[in-house]
Amino acid sequence: MKQKIIKELKTHNFPNLKFLYSKEALDVSFELLNELLEEDKKNFEKKLKIKDSNINFELFDEESDLNYFWSLLNHLLNVNSWDKIRKIIEDFEPILTKYYNEISFSKKYFEILEYCLKNCNLNNEQTKIISDSVKWFKIRWINLEKEKQEELKKISLELSKLTTKFSNNVLDSEKEFEYFLETDEHLKEFPESDLQNARNLYKKKTNIKKSLKFDAKWNEIFWYAFDSSISSYISIMKYCSNSNIRKHFSDVNSNFASNWKFDNREIVLKIINLRNEKSKILWYNNYSELSLEFKMADSSEQVLKLLEDLSNKAKPKALAEIKEIKDHFNLENLESWDILYYSRILKKEKYNLDDKKLKEYFEFKNTQTALFTTVEKLYNITMKPCSDIKLTHSYSSDIEIYEVYKNWEFISYFLWDYFYNENKRSWAWADEIRDRFWDKKSIVINNMSFVKNKNSPVLLTLWEVTTMFHEFWHGIHSMLSKSKYGDLTWFWVEWDFVELPSQIMEKWASDSETIINVAKHYKTWDKITKELLESLNKLKYFWNWMQVLGQNIYSITDMMFYSGIKFKNVEDLDQKYLEKINKLSIFKKWENYKKYTSFDHIFSWWYSAWYYSYMWADIIVDDIWVKFKEKGVYNKEFALEFENKILWAWSIKKAWDMFIELMWRGIKINAFLKEKWLE
Repeated sequence: MKQKIIKELKTHNFPNLKFLYSKEALDVSFELLNELLEEDKKNFEKKLKIKDSNINFELFDEESDLNYFWSLLNHLLNVNSWDKIRKIIEDFEPILTKYYNEISFSKKYFEILEYCLKNCNLNNEQTKIISDSVKWFKIRWINLEKEKQEELKKISLELSKLTTKFSNNVLDSEKEFEYFLETDEHLKEFPESDLQNARNLYKKKTNIKKSLKFDAKWNEIFWYAFDSSISSYISIMKYCSNSNIRKHFSDVNSNFASNWKFDNREIVLKIINLRNEKSKILWYNNYSELSLEFKMADSSEQVLKLLEDLSNKAKPKALAEIKEIKDHFNLENLESWDILYYSRILKKEKYNLDDKKLKEYFEFKNTQTALFTTVEKLYNITMKPCSDIKLTHSYSSDIEIYEVYKNWEFISYFLWDYFYNENKRSWAWADEIRDRFWDKKSIVINNMSFVKNKNSPVLLTLWEVTTMFHEFWHGIHSMLSKSKYGDLTWFWVEWDFVELPSQIMEKWASDSETIINVAKHYKTWDKITKELLESLNKLKYFWNWMQVLGQNIYSITDMMFYSGIKFKNVEDLDQKYLEKINKLSIFKKWENYKKYTSFDHIFSWWYSAWYYSYMWADIIVDDIWVKFKEKGVYNKEFALEFENKILWAWSIKKAWDMFIELMWRGIKINAFLKEKWLE
């Protein structure tokens, strides 16, 4: 069985995930991981004994079956986190971390890298790879005394365990939540597709007997079920007429993994303390300083000043739009959990935009086709479905697999996993489960949690369409590089620049010219009406303050956690977090508000002390978007320029250099302020 797995890892084609994720393969996976690790250790020991005269770049450009297999198993954990795969990951991760620690603090390996950088004949890309590796060794203070190095290794090992536990707690806490309604008394404003999802979820959760007959017109009294999925949450917040139910969902959403058996608060406290401790050992004042070493931003002070300035500009707009809602509905008070509900009705009554009607123009498959058409028009990229591979190699009937072609040249595989299951990590992300390596094609993935309805089409909100465009463009960014080295992937570009390609693609999702081509009614296939399009244009700036303030709250609290503040205990952590939130927020939060306990981005992903990257990238995006609009959003010439100066470069060049090459100047914030209607 182990030899079959290794053979599958060696294939240059798309791997048989159905086999690799089978019970039989997983039964031997832990043992195989250890064997592959021993092979890697032996290879590493050989490197350390190499003579100077034999050192060359190829020494560091080696494929690892261990890394690839580990990546595949982590993908399974993210899309279907069940006990068996959790056990494999949790048991092997500390072992792997120990090995990575040995490499990270190997003085001999550092010296080999330095020798290669100074003496080998390297091209620009190779120089970037080796110089970045040398820099990382220096940041880790390779010359630290042995005692300090051992401390860092222990911290690294403990953090790997804590971040995995944090993520598992969030998922398990979310899985526990379910909410039932026995009538549609409070659901009469729901779109039919959302009601259908709630009915289907109830039948699934309660395992209704086949003998139970339902009226075809659904005239009987039905039960409806909702869960922790983003689709359930948005449906309730936008369409449920009962404010108390909306409040309940809001409270639950802000308290996942904050109490009882899945309480993440102690874990958060340990993660914060360990990361700040690590930073001080490395001669930084706090973790935010360490985090910013490979970013465009110079300091946390610079970031915080930018975010606070933007928040100050957004707050007057927020108060004005809140007043508009209160005046329109003659409300004395407006709570945070009522915003989506009343703003939806306001858009319909005052601006003639009906969200329920709008959803009918964004059927999933049609929107997907329009997305592929957009990327083909801009960059000559063609998505070729692989139905035969899906049939024999996929781990789920819901996923789709594509071969991706650029100018008729095969450049990558693409795996599309867009539908919700209760064991899947929350919401949306993009990644690679196999880096490009010589003549092997990369495997790029997109994951989301749309709710699939067996009895009716999947209809998307405009926000979901925007998210689809966003994640897809992360994938395109990954595929378009002209480099053959996986070590120069899009993932390693400065993290406050990496969101730029994905966020600029969101502009096409809201651009009138694109919407006309994308939006078609799921029954009649008629294009979106002129009236709906005009209403969308009128509401271009509607609730922009909400995005700005919301992102800034996440970003500023992220910086607070990692700025060196001492937290005595979880109660002190709760209190200081709440004080900061209430200082930043328009709406007062109460003691039960503990959103940070499910903040995966900064406690189990890679955004620790750089969540601000979304807002930072947004500013750059709006600056570039102005030029796109001047040239024409489907202007091939400028699209090619954007591709050649931004997309293909990955992390070969510094982000500042890429931007200046495209725009011939520094970044201006004016376009962002205008686009968000903040001045």
